[in-house]
Amino acid sequence: MPKRLNDPSELKVGEPLPCDAYDAKGMLLLRRGHVITSASQIEKLERHALWAGVAPTHESAAPDLDRNPSPLSLILSARRQLQLLSAAPVGDDVSTPLLQLAATVQRACRANADVALASILMHREGSYAIRHSVNAAIACQIAGTAMSFSAADLSTVIAGALTMNFGMLDLQQRLQGVGALNDEQRRDVTGHCERGVDWLQQRGVGDERWLEIVRDHHERPDGSGYPARKSGDAIHPLTQLVSLADIYCARVSSRACRSAMLPNVALRRLFLNEGATVNEHHAALFIKALGIYPPGTGVRLHNGSIAVVTRRGATDRNPRVSSITTQDGLRIGAPIRRHGDPTAHAVTEVVDLDELGMNVSMEALWGSDATL
Repeated sequence: MPKRLNDPSELKVGEPLPCDAYDAKGMLLLRRGHVITSASQIEKLERHALWAGVAPTHESAAPDLDRNPSPLSLILSARRQLQLLSAAPVGDDVSTPLLQLAATVQRACRANADVALASILMHREGSYAIRHSVNAAIACQIAGTAMSFSAADLSTVIAGALTMNFGMLDLQQRLQGVGALNDEQRRDVTGHCERGVDWLQQRGVGDERWLEIVRDHHERPDGSGYPARKSGDAIHPLTQLVSLADIYCARVSSRACRSAMLPNVALRRLFLNEGATVNEHHAALFIKALGIYPPGTGVRLHNGSIAVVTRRGATDRNPRVSSITTQDGLRIGAPIRRHGDPTAHAVTEVVDLDELGMNVSMEALWGSDATL
């Protein structure tokens, strides 16, 4: 059973891990023998990792491997694993761990796609860059399944989404809070696609389609993208899916330089090709898969109450919701699931739950599928 390292001081920069590292749900983070590259990586391991083959600090902290982790915990585990893998040194083979990580995201989406989609909007903790990549992978898995991509293609597209910004992680930290970019900074940004390909190749990734997704995810059908100004069918459909997910997930996430866009607005802008040219056919399929009101969207109902979309409905305009206030706006102790009366519980508008100060836990809305 995975257990905690007895003394974190045993971890040393430049030395291999003495044993496999797991997270609190029993998911493998890094294998024994992975060479530690920095003090910050040690800090992350001390904070998140459990270990195989050594004595625990607190027995109660050992994960219950007999219990299946919830879809939400799988997603949060994927974020932690991706953070650690993004620090892998040159020469490490990250191809297999990254594909295993892609399988973790797929497992979460298959278990409860609505919880996975809601995590994009409702679980905004941690590094934006890492969270964004996992969010995009979730959107790709759900939309790619609806588009009937093969299992092999889905695995590749998820891996591509997870790693599309590996060439920009350090740059994102440096540019955080920076306003308008100067010429040098813009060149650094547009160079991140090719840097990402180099990063992956130096760490054992040889799948040409995977590398193509990372290199081309900022190309646009009208030739306005980068780095090679490809256009039309020269951009592979898998890459175009990652581009859609990248744009949508970026727009619905707040950053230092801009506020989050409401999800229905972000999807409408994709449909209307506003701000970023995309393939119209793929955009329509993407929006249909996520729903006009994706799970996790805050809405006002016809009866006046505030609710959260919990499940995509049989029709785009009829999602399942749970009310978190009365029709008079008073906060309800526990969300009330709405199953009937389509008139009273019809969506009239999308609202920003953060602006309204109406945060609600995902577990309260989805139960055991959203436990941590």
